[in-house]
Amino acid sequence: MKQTQRVLILGAGINGVSVARELLLNGVSVCIIDSGDLSQGATSKSSRLIHGGLRYLEYGDFSLVKESVQERGVLLNLAPHLVKPLRIAIPLAHRFSGVLSSGLRFLSGFRVPGAHWLTTRFSFSSERGVYLVNLGLTFYDWFASKGNLPRHSVHDVGQQGLPSVNTDQFRWLASYSDAQMRFPERFVVALLHDCQKIAIEKHLPFDLYTYSHLKMQDRKALISSLHNPNEIHEEFEPTVIVNASGACGDLTLEQVDIPSPRLMGGTKGSHIVTFNQKLTEALGEQGIYSEAGDGRLVFILPFGNSTLVGTTDVREEGNPLEAVASPEELDYLVGMVNMVFPQVGLTTNDINFHYSGVRPLPYQPKGKAASISRDHSIKEYEGPAGWIVTLVGGKLTSWRAFAEKVTDRILKKMGKHYFSVSKTRLIPGAKDYPQTKDILLTEQDRLCEKFQLSQKSIQVLWSLQGTALEEILDGLPDFSNELLSGTVLPRQYVLWTIEHEWAETIGDLVERRLMLIFDERLQSETLQELATCLAESGKCSTEEIPDQIETYRAHLQRFYGKPVN
Repeated sequence: MKQTQRVLILGAGINGVSVARELLLNGVSVCIIDSGDLSQGATSKSSRLIHGGLRYLEYGDFSLVKESVQERGVLLNLAPHLVKPLRIAIPLAHRFSGVLSSGLRFLSGFRVPGAHWLTTRFSFSSERGVYLVNLGLTFYDWFASKGNLPRHSVHDVGQQGLPSVNTDQFRWLASYSDAQMRFPERFVVALLHDCQKIAIEKHLPFDLYTYSHLKMQDRKALISSLHNPNEIHEEFEPTVIVNASGACGDLTLEQVDIPSPRLMGGTKGSHIVTFNQKLTEALGEQGIYSEAGDGRLVFILPFGNSTLVGTTDVREEGNPLEAVASPEELDYLVGMVNMVFPQVGLTTNDINFHYSGVRPLPYQPKGKAASISRDHSIKEYEGPAGWIVTLVGGKLTSWRAFAEKVTDRILKKMGKHYFSVSKTRLIPGAKDYPQTKDILLTEQDRLCEKFQLSQKSIQVLWSLQGTALEEILDGLPDFSNELLSGTVLPRQYVLWTIEHEWAETIGDLVERRLMLIFDERLQSETLQELATCLAESGKCSTEEIPDQIETYRAHLQRFYGKPVN
């Protein structure tokens, strides 16, 4: 292979990193660049579900549903430490309602003349009844027939072991199987660790630059530090540029002076996290997928000792990285929870924090936001800067399948043949994963004794690293079980994370490496110690620490509404 055959990927979210991994597996050198941190966009702002897209059946997106349920099964096998099965219940009030409106949505998905006009001209009941949902779930099970998750079932409200939904509002619960990826941020880090391993195995150059700037000089890419433009990281002529910057795709092309018609038309999705104990008890171990009378949908999901509620679907025209949940969205999500669980009496004061992201959807100037396709595609352009491939769409579930398609296209253009082993290659942290809960607990107890850490510490570390945890802790010199203030994490592990997982700022650690954003009480002392660890690692000076902490506290308040005690 010629050294000049090197792919430049713009964007270090799940799609950009998965394409990098697929290219490396096929013997192609890769360089990833991002103007911010890993997973800073839609990857970290999703509903954290690995699902087949039950709603997509109504729009006739059968190929997307089939691909998604197949990838769901692949992920459960490849990353059992990060992806877990989740049973979800749909509360239902009527038997027959929603048939006409769903039928019209189905026909409009196939562009049947008049169907779309009828759905917008007249008001039909959009609330889905038990017969319609049962039919949809039957199709859903059929698409996932090769998987090993339980099939759907319909129950009367009030049965033991089911969520305690509003008995005055609902009569049935239809339960089905999907999966949850609690920390997609950690999943991206694991994929990058695998990229490093593959590059070593195949003797390929692989580079990742976060907080960096790209400038194009004809066909040559100049990559420099965002904070110090004179500090040039790389200077080379890429074989192809892959624009994987998600909803920022149009902005990215504009910034590097690449002319293009508008490609992205994202919608904003907001979520809230609450530690309300009544809601946790009412929900139990299952999630809820419910709808308002106008057809808007919401997930209410168990999330450790908290509950995750989302999402909204609002057209967004501003900078995707500036998206913030509006008061109206927060009221809507709280109201949906109270419709399903009125006994909880949730208020906005129960919101521990919120987050909002913009989906990288294709530009569609007209129609409801919910009707915009969630499928993925690639747009190609040949210009003065060379060959540009822009990724449009993509979901947390279908990252691998999307990467296959993109890589296949790139390799064909390069005159190479594509082959895939990613469907069977385990994600780091999944090797020798315990097959049962009892074996898992025994293994965690062994690690507690070996490293003299509490069960809570080991469980949290395990959720971040899986079976790779022991090797990481063994590799720490003179391991100490001293904990980072306000957490159950060993301070030495935090230093290891900074050194080995591309962390540059307090936000990188809190939001996308250590997942402390999901702690009920984030303390000032914790931020102080994280900043000190960054200074010890050479990421900042001690003089900068006070300003960095105050800046980050303001960031938490603005984008998350997150209190710091």
